[in-house]
Amino acid sequence: MPRNATPTEIALQIQNLAVDVGKSTFVQGATLTVPKGEIHGLLGPNGAGKTTLLRKLYRAARASAEIIQAFGRPIDDHSSLEWAKLVGALVQSSGLLAGLTPQDIVEIGLSILELDRSEIADRRDEALSLVGLSDKANQPAGNLSGGELQRCYFAQLLACDPEIYILDEPTNHLDLHYQLALLDEVQRRGRTVLMTLHDLSLAKRYCDQVYLMSAGQIVDRGTPDQVLTGEALMQYYQVDGQFQGAALSLVGPVQAQASGKHYARR
Repeated sequence: MPRNATPTEIALQIQNLAVDVGKSTFVQGATLTVPKGEIHGLLGPNGAGKTTLLRKLYRAARASAEIIQAFGRPIDDHSSLEWAKLVGALVQSSGLLAGLTPQDIVEIGLSILELDRSEIADRRDEALSLVGLSDKANQPAGNLSGGELQRCYFAQLLACDPEIYILDEPTNHLDLHYQLALLDEVQRRGRTVLMTLHDLSLAKRYCDQVYLMSAGQIVDRGTPDQVLTGEALMQYYQVDGQFQGAALSLVGPVQAQASGKHYARR
């Protein structure tokens, strides 16, 4: 049974999503359903359309056709503020605001929730502690390393704790400890999650369902065991490998022939 879900509770639903950038189609006909409390992953090689799909969910991209609903209510029925309270995003290029500290950055995220000062302080301090930045809470954020900055934005999201987490490569720049510690914390909270991942071992560890994307389309879906087969790794990732239990065993990369349908070891 999915974490914290009933059979009929659907937190996030996308039907026939299409996103064009200029004259190019980046996402076409994407359909997925995420029950409340489940963690779903978008997988696929670079340029597959994963980030473009997520950008629509946090309203950073326009779609030419779609149905997007959160808890049965269409996205356009929510004001920007309502949607921001319901759906929180950790993106690949969060942008650093000059002169701010990690404490400031977390508080900016909390400002939309209309909390009193004591609760803001409690949430801020707890989140910074979870990401290991308590000792740097009042230092200039511009002095943080790439991994520390990623943890800072993670703290902002954890402090807000929305119903739906949208995570675009959440483990970027993170060392192994924080990759596991922060995704463990997200999982522990039992929220609904849709995230992109390049690390297939993490997808296997955390995702209830995954969607494999290629050339802007969802080409397969199911549990990680069902989707991440040796054939899929060969066809879509161009690597010769397979999962052995929870471990991904790789022989090496393969080179696509001109037809794009057959692969030979390098």
